[in-house]
Amino acid sequence: MQNSSKPLRASVRRLSGAVALIVAATAWPALAKPVADNLDVGKTLNVNVVGQIVPRCEIQGGGDIDFGELTGGERATALFGLNCNVPFDLSVTSARGGLAHVTKPQGEGPFAGVLPYDVTLTVPTLRPEPRTVQASFSSADHVGMLSSGDGIAAGGGKIEFRTRQPAGAGLLAGQYTETLTVTVTPRV
Repeated sequence: MQNSSKPLRASVRRLSGAVALIVAATAWPALAKPVADNLDVGKTLNVNVVGQIVPRCEIQGGGDIDFGELTGGERATALFGLNCNVPFDLSVTSARGGLAHVTKPQGEGPFAGVLPYDVTLTVPTLRPEPRTVQASFSSADHVGMLSSGDGIAAGGGKIEFRTRQPAGAGLLAGQYTETLTVTVTPRV
């Protein structure tokens, strides 16, 4: 009898091991559940993606324009660079209200000391379709404004000058100067 009980014990041990493996295999999916309770389980997955575009608005250019002999009706064009990825306003400021005589801007006798001029600003924009915005000002007003509306800059722009006819008997002899300042203000 001793011989027959040894194979039985070996079979029971094998059977116990097999049962343990089956129990472990069926219990494994229950142990594989997510550790964190806040994970969403379902048919969709949401991934939040973020980024940014830093707003910028810069103008460049400037320089000198020499009209030569001032008789009225002179024309000149100045180009400028404009890099704005947000809507913007351009303000134009005339320092002297026109080309003014260096020493006698009030003039003398029947001769005028200031030659007014007109300015036209033209700027291409994107809204998302291309569109050009334009505004005209008189130096006598000393200030003007151009708005891009809801558009952003699509490159540079241009300033067109045209002097008016002198008042009175004409202009007083001498040197005339003016500073036109164009300032860009982003609207973020």
